[in-house]
Amino acid sequence: MSLSIRPVAMKIGLGVAVAALAAGSTVAGVAAASASSTGRPAATTTTIDHQLCYKADAPGFQPPGNVLLQDEFSTTPFAPQVGPAVIHCNPVAKTVPSGQVFPITNPNAHLLCFNIAEPAQPTPLVRVVNQFGAATLQPSQPNLLCLPTWKSLTGPPEQKAAAPPGLGHFTCYPVKPVTGAYRPPPVMLQDEFAPKPVSAQVSPVPVELCVPTQKTVNGKVYKIIKPRWHLLCFPVSPTPIITPVFDKNQFGNAPVNIGQTTWLCPPSTLKILSTSGG
Repeated sequence: MSLSIRPVAMKIGLGVAVAALAAGSTVAGVAAASASSTGRPAATTTTIDHQLCYKADAPGFQPPGNVLLQDEFSTTPFAPQVGPAVIHCNPVAKTVPSGQVFPITNPNAHLLCFNIAEPAQPTPLVRVVNQFGAATLQPSQPNLLCLPTWKSLTGPPEQKAAAPPGLGHFTCYPVKPVTGAYRPPPVMLQDEFAPKPVSAQVSPVPVELCVPTQKTVNGKVYKIIKPRWHLLCFPVSPTPIITPVFDKNQFGNAPVNIGQTTWLCPPSTLKILSTSGG
């Protein structure tokens, strides 16, 4: 399978300690893997979960031809050409060396990400902070649109709503570090594919920044859910997979073939430093 995803390949590297932890993330106890097919209501947490992402092949989805997107980088809505789905993300529990666990709070909220080709968009210099550290990043042109998605391991999801609550849309931009650094420690990860937590290595160099996005289709507006929280995605070592799975979102309800683990995406905050780029 050939996927036209544009982040630059990076060598996996490790730091030895976590930087300052994001506010409101303190938890207790060990998180269980997600159980998105149960239809449990979304948690009311003000943050979003970490996402563990995989290459995906999902030809059964039919994106409409009249999608409009707008995020904090774009001055006006833009109309991308939406291609095939190429990335599937699960909410994931993360454990750091101190034993602190960042659990799954919204087990229904997965993401299915579609390639996009866009009219040129502004790409300002940004400062992004998360549990791994802080750095100034330069985005390039957006390459993915991620939809909130139901997921089942056994058959087509039967929820009446087109998408799970509590997680919005994201437009993702490849990024390169300019100044600053992230220092991910060794972590333990557990999502719905893993029967128990597994050791994982996270690259210190992020490759993709996913920005909360308002989407409009046929005049219907899907507003941003949690504007404060972004996802900054780092290459990660392989983790267990289950394939196929079954996804349902606003673009359809179809099987998804899961491939290699690609990214760990912790929740992150962002500050725009300049209006240059585009």
